[in-house]
Amino acid sequence: MENLEAIILVIMATHSLVRLHLHRGGVASRARRTMRRVMTHHISLLHQLLPDICPDSETRLIAEELNAGPHRFWSRQITQDWWERVVLETWDPDQWLQNFRMTKDTFLELCEELRPELHRQTTSMRAPLSVEKRVGIGLWKLATTECYRSVADRFGVGRSTVGEVFIEVCLAIEKLLLKKMVALKEPEEVMAGFAEMGFPNCVGIMDRTHIPILCTVRKGTSISQKGFFPMLLQGTMDHKGRFINIELSWCGKDGNASFFRNLMLYDAMDQGSFVPGNPTVTIDDVAIPPLILGDVFCPLKKWLMTPFTDNLDPSKELFNSRLNDCKKVAELAFGRLKGRWKCLATRLEVAEENIIPVVVGCVVLHNLCESRGHVLVDEPLPQDQAALDQAPEGQLTFPIYPEDAQDGNLVRETLANYFMNNS
Repeated sequence: MENLEAIILVIMATHSLVRLHLHRGGVASRARRTMRRVMTHHISLLHQLLPDICPDSETRLIAEELNAGPHRFWSRQITQDWWERVVLETWDPDQWLQNFRMTKDTFLELCEELRPELHRQTTSMRAPLSVEKRVGIGLWKLATTECYRSVADRFGVGRSTVGEVFIEVCLAIEKLLLKKMVALKEPEEVMAGFAEMGFPNCVGIMDRTHIPILCTVRKGTSISQKGFFPMLLQGTMDHKGRFINIELSWCGKDGNASFFRNLMLYDAMDQGSFVPGNPTVTIDDVAIPPLILGDVFCPLKKWLMTPFTDNLDPSKELFNSRLNDCKKVAELAFGRLKGRWKCLATRLEVAEENIIPVVVGCVVLHNLCESRGHVLVDEPLPQDQAALDQAPEGQLTFPIYPEDAQDGNLVRETLANYFMNNS
């Protein structure tokens, strides 16, 4: 009997030490589970051998304490009130325009367009985020410079959830809306709009802007004058500043020579397939094809007009003046693009493979807002044209081909004389 009591005392003392050790978290999880099972078995045996010393109530209490282990929360409690009760129920149209860059009706239509890609099924674990909340998180991250932590606290989700949802929304926009929204629509209306600005048979104006990004290890990538690593976004806009074509390129020596030749727009305009029907206008017995206006660093072609640079007479100066007036449309469009979606104005902190979906998402949403007539509440960001026009080492430049320059010069001279005679 004395030996049995000694065994009991040892077991009880061991139990006290193990319990203290378990709750201090000093043992690996698998070892803790094993120790709990052994001690629970020991307590059960003590109750069977000596019910007076170890009664049933004490046995259950000790067993429950052992099985419970350390108290840990698997998720933190966060509030959903700001999105569900403030934004969706109380915000007026001005607040929607200021914060999400579009009205609530446009926002809900956008959600329906993206629903096939963003809808998630409800599981036994937890309810998924609604499509509306996913799109709201994506638009908020695009429109502000807030970090992931701030956006997470605002919408009542985890920080990693914000990063995941943000990219999912951009990928859905690229997949479902890019070809639908970034395209030449109603070319007759676009040509009429440019004709009112002084340029006949024109379907677009081409310009470029820098997109600051994180440093990336890529051969030939150059750094801009402002000290960041940029990507070059080249866009072609219609007379209202809506993008009809976009191309992205690394700013570096490795991509300069072949970038323009690889443009889809280049092949489509050369083949006459970009503008439906490829309508031409005859001026002084010269057939003028559908035109796109560019700057001095673009190659002169029969469909791509660039400014005169040498021996400027009055007709050439008038031509340059009208081209510059049209070019302001593109500069203002880039200003509104970065003014709406401020993630493009500061360093874009996303992985390299996600840069294109984010930029494409901003361009598509810009066209959506422009088409719906949603004004930009904030001031447009000025286009840093001086940095682009200086063409430093590593700046994108285009090759010039003699046969293209000859045809392009004929069209340009014809238009310059036409402007002068009909001024």
